[in-house]
Amino acid sequence: MVFGSAADSPGTRSHQLSETIRTSATPPQHEHRHHPAPPTKHNILIKNAATLEAVSRIQTVVLDKTGTLTAGKPTVTDIVPGAGVNEAEVLRAASAIAGQSTHPLSQAIVTAATARDARATAPAEQVTNVAGQGVRDLAGVTFLVGNAALLSEAGVEVKAFDSERQRLATSGRSLVYVAVGGRLAGLIGITDPVRPTSRQAIADLKAMGIKPMRLSSDLEATARWVAAEVGIEEGFAEVRPAQKAEYVKRMQAEGRFTAMVGGGVNDVPALAQADIGFAIGAGTDVAIQATQVVLMKSDPLDVARAVRLSKAPVREMRQNLAWAGVYNLVAIPVAGGVFYHSLGWSLRPEVSALLMSASSIIVALTAVSLRGAKI
Repeated sequence: MVFGSAADSPGTRSHQLSETIRTSATPPQHEHRHHPAPPTKHNILIKNAATLEAVSRIQTVVLDKTGTLTAGKPTVTDIVPGAGVNEAEVLRAASAIAGQSTHPLSQAIVTAATARDARATAPAEQVTNVAGQGVRDLAGVTFLVGNAALLSEAGVEVKAFDSERQRLATSGRSLVYVAVGGRLAGLIGITDPVRPTSRQAIADLKAMGIKPMRLSSDLEATARWVAAEVGIEEGFAEVRPAQKAEYVKRMQAEGRFTAMVGGGVNDVPALAQADIGFAIGAGTDVAIQATQVVLMKSDPLDVARAVRLSKAPVREMRQNLAWAGVYNLVAIPVAGGVFYHSLGWSLRPEVSALLMSASSIIVALTAVSLRGAKI
């Protein structure tokens, strides 16, 4: 701001005021734009600018258990054989049809059977995957490998293993029942270790006021054990794949801006339903295509990082808008001569132009500063 001379002629003064007002009133060209730090620097792929801004509004994050909170590397830890059956026979029967499935639990069974030299020599040929329940082969001798619901629907009684079921579930095991020819052959307990960063990821979300929730197809006891390990207090268990999107809708019906994190084929409807879908990088192609954000390292910590990454440019945008408002609120009255007669204040056109350039420089500098933002 400079002070004009009161001796300026009226004609000159009128011309200067008109030019100064026009210069000062021109809004800074970059004040309203986003200047995001490159997402790939942090191994987070945000697919468009609208998503970058929307991530900052997340209030609830629903996390799938398997492969998101856990490492997605399940291993067989317990085998409970039925009457007249040994552990090798349980594995052999299970691997006969598990080998035809790509589900992580099926692959864990095949790995265990191979390691113990108990893999079936004649794999089943007519295997059917039952979403959220398991696999079955109804050709010849009936083989069933899956949860209690799969066996119950086929008329196989599972109560004999109730005590073992409770013991394994409360230890965080995922349970797989095995039945052959309508008879319960055994129960397999599978452990998927919790990711080392999951607990910190949940703590970071809570620190930002975001509510984390778990979503799992496992038994309630199993899901609760994993949730306790990472610090999640609320969530849903024993959820079938077709139901996952409904649970996301529940959160949205409460007026909460909801994100879903997952990576499996069964997660796709829920990922698509969520306001923001996060796919883990190790997830399926269809899950990655259905989401707006991809966590390239499959690290749940990156959910909180993505939120902080989103908040940084949004915060800058608001600061720039505030700066532009204050600039025009102060400069336009001075440039218009409001204070000229009372205080002798004025802005010459060339000075207004310099202030305009200074404003743009400040915006550019704040944008560059985002590269050093801590996320």
